Amino acid sequence: MVRKRAFPHEVAGLAAAQEIRRNATAIPELIASGDDHDGPWLIIPFTSGTLLSDQDAPPPGSLFDSLARLHGHFRGAANVPAGLPRVDARWWRQLCHEWVLPQLDRHGGRHPSATITRASALVSLIAAHPVVPRTLAQLSPTLLHGDVHPGNVLVNGQEAWLIDWGSSRIGPAMLDLANLVTFDSEEFAGYREAWEQSTGLPLDARSADLGYRWAALQIPIQYLPWMIENLTAAEVETALDRAEQALAVL
Repeated sequence: MVRKRAFPHEVAGLAAAQEIRRNATAIPELIASGDDHDGPWLIIPFTSGTLLSDQDAPPPGSLFDSLARLHGHFRGAANVPAGLPRVDARWWRQLCHEWVLPQLDRHGGRHPSATITRASALVSLIAAHPVVPRTLAQLSPTLLHGDVHPGNVLVNGQEAWLIDWGSSRIGPAMLDLANLVTFDSEEFAGYREAWEQSTGLPLDARSADLGYRWAALQIPIQYLPWMIENLTAAEVETALDRAEQALAVL
């Protein structure tokens, strides 16, 4: 087993996801959780496997089946636990002003001043842009893992497990897909099929498309502090290009 320190919303998100774990095999079992003098903790089974980021193979279909069941079960943010962060205009402003911009100041010395100036101006613009509330108001919220990328997917054969639920939140479902697959991919087709089988409802193609367009904006901004600290200035500039293009599309 693995015992780890956790945020309260990590425990809450993973605990809620247990409702569908029997039919969503990529969701880890939450064996136990609690608090001590150092804060919250949780225990999950130890699973042997390889990170998707260390493989050349595509993600197993079971991952998208599990995500579809998670999103479908909690569609409309039904029965989600209290206290989970919600991706709305207020959350977005806080993300930009209280997390991204301070981290740019902290690690900005690693890059040319022109890159940091551009990044700061773009984040400030996007933080208050009217397209944000207008777009988010059109997207149905659900329970999210919140940080689905190849480094958080453990794979063993055709089985996959979503690890690190520390970014659990409520928001548009496509945020859990956009780091792995495109809207027109075979994997997304499998997600759509699993959604429709588990909910008995068609997946709204327009909403999914808009969700991808929103994810194209949120993801480079959300990960900008990590990129500033770990990537080259050219890679940071490419991420800023993507965010500008996504804003223009929205």
